[in-house]
Amino acid sequence: MNRLRPIPGRLWRRLRRTPPVLAALVVIALAHGVAWTAITPPLQGPDETTHIAYVQSLVEAGEGPQVNGGTGQYSRELEILGEGLYVLPITQHFEGRPAWHLVDEVEARLDREGEAARTEATGPNAAAGNPPLYYLYAAAVWELTPDRSLLGRLTSVRLATVVPFAITVILAWLIAAELFTVAWARPLVAGIVALNPKLASIAGNVNPDAFLVMLSSGVLLAALRVAQRGLSPPRVIALVALASAAVLTHGRGYFLAPLALIAVGIALLRERPDRRRALVFGGAALAGILVALYLGTSWTREHAAGAAFGGAAPSSGAFDLGEFLSYVWQFYFPGFHFLDESIAGGYGYNQMWIQNFFGGIVNLELNFRPEKYEAIKLGAFLGMMAVWTTAAIRWRTLRDRWPAVVICAAMFLGMVALLHLVSYTSLKNGTGPVITGRYLLVCIPLMGAAIAFVATSLPRVLGVILGGMALGLAALHAIAMLGFGVERFVA
Repeated sequence: MNRLRPIPGRLWRRLRRTPPVLAALVVIALAHGVAWTAITPPLQGPDETTHIAYVQSLVEAGEGPQVNGGTGQYSRELEILGEGLYVLPITQHFEGRPAWHLVDEVEARLDREGEAARTEATGPNAAAGNPPLYYLYAAAVWELTPDRSLLGRLTSVRLATVVPFAITVILAWLIAAELFTVAWARPLVAGIVALNPKLASIAGNVNPDAFLVMLSSGVLLAALRVAQRGLSPPRVIALVALASAAVLTHGRGYFLAPLALIAVGIALLRERPDRRRALVFGGAALAGILVALYLGTSWTREHAAGAAFGGAAPSSGAFDLGEFLSYVWQFYFPGFHFLDESIAGGYGYNQMWIQNFFGGIVNLELNFRPEKYEAIKLGAFLGMMAVWTTAAIRWRTLRDRWPAVVICAAMFLGMVALLHLVSYTSLKNGTGPVITGRYLLVCIPLMGAAIAFVATSLPRVLGVILGGMALGLAALHAIAMLGFGVERFVA
């Protein structure tokens, strides 16, 4: 048997030590993501056409697309597929269904068009300002897949995007192990991630978000280990590498750069090493992060007509601190009489944190009824109150675990601050709020950790019951959304 096993012995032993519950959750995540790959028609994922065009530009032209220039928004190949299978015209037309009976006809037409139909995809492309790391990963899959048809390549990239989702579940398990001593908190946190339909649907499409969620979860894990266990070359290298990879994946990953530096700063504060050791670790972390920021910014400037951060960076002349603070306040709370009307209009907490996080799947088409969202909103409010109450009761424990508390708080607040800053800038530029529920997925392990924090603070029986209820509701949420997807695109 040993001769037949190609896996190295050490790796094989680690795999055999994998907890069965974790293995089951990884399988559930893979099945969940693959189900969305099967249900969602080609090109129907959020901005999927632009992301595929980015991949095709890398493969066919050898370079990323441009925001304002190029040979075409997307290739003739994608146009033939989208129109021939009727998958582009049905967007937001709920009576429409893909014309799967025309697959053979469309593939024959694509064969006749040949290689010339693949080349015109270098822009203008709204996703061109994104750094290239995910797209390089997707381009490698695109080139290496044995199925050379367009549908085969597209499906292969979608399936490859499910893999980061499964890795995120493993990372969530490890994050829970860093935060909680109670063993059953680990399947609770990892299960909340594996059963999230928003993340699973994104993972089932060509989109960098699932890749970014995996990296942000890796940064959180590495930051917790550095802050709590101390400085060591492997830990710091892993932290800086993951944060740099997040920066090179998407502009929404920039908030992870300061988080990495905060983790190193906490470790230095706790250890109080000699000056040489402090300079080596602190300087190496800062240098690595600055290099990643430089590379990411340079890429976006080059491909977004010189605009830093893909055009999302606010100019000093356009930014008004008072207006920004008023916008953020009115995003979450009713405005005071002395405040001007919010620059975001009526878009706020309900739309982003409730409707577009728990619903709004596949181009915002799959949703609950309005009364369901009211119930979800009430549940979210009660959940937040439970977290705050538990934190107040267990403040001594949180004080003793302050490095972990600071890391988790810094990650969450950094994400929220960046999203609102970019949203405010977009509103000032007249392009809309550019903020939606799927952007919150980078902190999805923290959502599971918040539930586990409340559950593990209760007596064991009550805590297990609460955790089981949370997982049960998450499973019902996942099943309901899959049902909506089947009804919308298959039935």
